[in-house]
Amino acid sequence: MKKIKAYGICLYKNTGNSIEVLLCKSANSNERWGFLKGVAHIDEEPIEAALREFQEECNIKIKKEELGDFFIQKNELKDIGIYLVAYNESLNKYFHNGILYENNLSEENTNVEFFKIDKLPLIKKKQKYLTQEIVKYFTKD
Repeated sequence: MKKIKAYGICLYKNTGNSIEVLLCKSANSNERWGFLKGVAHIDEEPIEAALREFQEECNIKIKKEELGDFFIQKNELKDIGIYLVAYNESLNKYFHNGILYENNLSEENTNVEFFKIDKLPLIKKKQKYLTQEIVKYFTKD
């Protein structure tokens, strides 16, 4: 069986006091959160899959040139790769108090919101190491 490859984006805000990252809670998850991502199509490049999936998940279009560092977590059945993207003021129209407006939610997610990296909710197991690496990236001196 061929391993599944999933790619997405970690949209982050530097609020001055802390970093906040955008996470989603899927309709299939009772309590665990993860990054906005999805499975790459056959022969689709990771960058293209990440951009497409992010837009499908939250209706926000990100440009290639906005993509930053890349992180990956290799799992037994599904590898997950995430690109960092810095939040900018043009995205304010999609959020209210750090929560994605409901009309931008895909059917796959019940909630999409920003969390401070020092107060993250329970993270999906297949993204736990990935999340730890991203937190380390932002908290390094």
